[in-house]
Amino acid sequence: MTQRNSPLDDVNRSGFPLQIAVEHLVKQTTQNHGWTVPYIEHAWFNRADNRNGFIDLVLRDRNKTSTLVVECKRVRDSNWLFMRSDGTDTGRRHCKSWVSRYKSGSMKFFGWHDLATEPTTVEAMYCIQADGKQLIERIAAEVISSTEALAWEEKDYHPELTDHVSFYFSAIVTTAELKVCCFSPELISLKDGAIPEADFKPVPWVRFRKQLSSRLKAFTPQDYSSGNDPTKEKEHTVFVLNAEALKDFLSAFDIDDASVNKFH
Repeated sequence: MTQRNSPLDDVNRSGFPLQIAVEHLVKQTTQNHGWTVPYIEHAWFNRADNRNGFIDLVLRDRNKTSTLVVECKRVRDSNWLFMRSDGTDTGRRHCKSWVSRYKSGSMKFFGWHDLATEPTTVEAMYCIQADGKQLIERIAAEVISSTEALAWEEKDYHPELTDHVSFYFSAIVTTAELKVCCFSPELISLKDGAIPEADFKPVPWVRFRKQLSSRLKAFTPQDYSSGNDPTKEKEHTVFVLNAEALKDFLSAFDIDDASVNKFH
């Protein structure tokens, strides 16, 4: 006779308890870091790529200028292993954020821009998930699309006669243990594609940066002549955070003054 799972087992197999726990943590520690939870399970639709869904949590800082769009991912006994092509654990401060800058009665900036933020983290393009159940690229691409959709939804959500700037960031909060794989690329075997040895360094958070935009952007002659890399337009940044480190991340989060000044 097949034994049925208890109702509690059914609840704990879902991701909702983690989402509720993260919401509770942010609300209970607001005095420490200044972030609040204006939206939960927020419905969104992005006309640009025809995606839709529900944002788990939207967090907003005390100045109401920085917004963090959060997707919660609960996994059991799993490591998420991040790699850079140079094999290092080099830290980065730059990330891509959506910027909405309203000034003198019109929107001066409304789109994705690179800027510098703290805390410094490793920036990686590759992620191996030991459980093999889901690809972080798919999750990250959806978070990016939902972030853009929220920015569009809030485009006119500001005082009419007051200059205002809003920065939107994307994040995945997970129960997985995050580790960075450090290795020597020149030692990788071209015979079997294996790394002979590597160090795995636990980290509380990481920048996952990759071409996460599925939207077609045809290269132009201007791209060719400008000397810039047009593929960077499709790159986006998603902060991947261990759930137990979220409070520290929120307390440490800050946008570099020089980056803010670019949009004045």
